[in-house]
Amino acid sequence: MRSKKQLLRIWKIYAVLDASLFPDTGKLLRKFKALLDSPVDAIQLRFKDFTDLSLYRAAEKMAALSKARCVPLIINDRPEIALSLGASGVHLGKSDISISAARRLLGGSAIIGCTIRGPEDLDSLIRRNADYVSVGPFFRTPLKPELRAVSRKKIRELVRKAGMPLIAIGGINSTNIREVTSCGIHAVAFVRYAAGETNTRGKIELLRDAMTAS
Repeated sequence: MRSKKQLLRIWKIYAVLDASLFPDTGKLLRKFKALLDSPVDAIQLRFKDFTDLSLYRAAEKMAALSKARCVPLIINDRPEIALSLGASGVHLGKSDISISAARRLLGGSAIIGCTIRGPEDLDSLIRRNADYVSVGPFFRTPLKPELRAVSRKKIRELVRKAGMPLIAIGGINSTNIREVTSCGIHAVAFVRYAAGETNTRGKIELLRDAMTAS
């Protein structure tokens, strides 16, 4: 079995499953299963209302399926939910619980990632023992219209300084991924790219092929 560091080093495609993009838990769960059948390396589950019992039950099923398929399931924002589900880890934003608190709750084997906007955020994350960082938006995205794309100068500086796996997110697809890899980033995350109901596997294979060819 690979160690956590070995696993993170081979990540290329990180899917973010945003419950707000799906009208019901049935479609959300079907999309999750479609992602598991595609060449993704990890799946993050993003939804805010874990008090909704139907959503929590769907998340329980996702956790069981991800374990069976050996695909890490990362829970957005909520380490206590990650713990209750037995998920692989948690992804934290700037306003969420601290990395150290999440680590105490989840233990050393848990995968803990964080979002950053530039190299100015990096030193504190290294000191606090994050396992990976995501940076974005790489391109402008309607999901976060208030944010400008991170400058390519900052991206390249992050690549030089990160010392941990770095994942680009924000408006990335199979037609623009070469701009990502040309900056030295070799792992990408997506939210909307494969959110449609059809051809999930084909779209992600296309993204992976485009990354390999670039």
